Amino acid sequence: MTPVYVAIDTPDMERARKLARSVKSLAGGVKLGLEFFCANGPAGVREIADIGLPVFLDLKLHDIPNTVAKAMQSLRPLEPAVLTVHAAGQRPRLRKTPRWWR
Repeated sequence: MTPVYVAIDTPDMERARKLARSVKSLAGGVKLGLEFFCANGPAGVREIADIGLPVFLDLKLHDIPNTVAKAMQSLRPLEPAVLTVHAAGQRPRLRKTPRWWR
């Protein structure tokens, strides 16, 4: 399987499902961004993950270290293969990263 993740940059669930199914045998996973997450929430992420591809959840978490850590804890049940965290907060933000992400 290729390590390439295919970006599914749409808030439309039906289109996202169709795209994920069409690349299932070709891609290493799918990337779901903030636009998708705001429109479909955790249930939408689960629905796409159920198609059988790893999910790169590209939410670009960027806030004070404690808030980023708590957001990551809230996202843990979705079991994303990849999650974007901005490191502009440098060491304090990265130190707050829950151990299960490292």
